[in-house]
Amino acid sequence: MATTCFSAAIAALSIGTALFSGFIQPGAPSAEFLSLALAGLTSLAIASASALDS
Repeated sequence: MATTCFSAAIAALSIGTALFSGFIQPGAPSAEFLSLALAGLTSLAIASASALDS
């Protein structure tokens, strides 16, 4: 689970950087897809971190 947690956190960080740095234009279809991917990876990172805690 540690590998899943770290890989999801790194992927979420890179997607967040692409979205919020202005590299991808707001409102573009790819920005909508990346926002959904960011939400999914964030929830995966949180779920795997909780599994590590228990």
